[in-house]
Amino acid sequence: MLLAATVLACATTPRGGARAYEGVVVHVGAEAVLSLAREGHVRAMTGPERLILQLDRLPGASVSVRGGLVGDDELRVRDFQLLDPGDGLAPMVGTLIADQFAIVIDDEITGTRLALRGPQLRELKRHHGGRVWVTGSVIGPRQVLIAHWGLLLTAHEVERLR
Repeated sequence: MLLAATVLACATTPRGGARAYEGVVVHVGAEAVLSLAREGHVRAMTGPERLILQLDRLPGASVSVRGGLVGDDELRVRDFQLLDPGDGLAPMVGTLIADQFAIVIDDEITGTRLALRGPQLRELKRHHGGRVWVTGSVIGPRQVLIAHWGLLLTAHEVERLR
């Protein structure tokens, strides 16, 4: 029975198994194929829509993609982590919550709710319920002054892709 489970797992796992591949998100060619570039090698990325939509919004960002190789030039994405959105700062990633008191991000990495500050708040407020990344400086207890931010999924996409 153990042998059957092993054979079945090998038949359904892409070549190379699920492992992390770090690189930069790029769009290649006239078709702008979503790809991961690392050390001169470029691999097209495929996978679930909820992941591909987010990666497609991160050109130039450094990411760690968990997945497996399909052939030599395709990477089947199972998950990813944003390492650097392109500004050299470590990002916070999570759901944006805008209410009458504050605009906060539920940071998925730390599990902490962080209040956001800065001139970008008016624009950010429109993305309540969306998944965003934010970089910035800690300016007080659980408060971040925004340097840069980006939308990964709109609130509508979050709901549709659940």
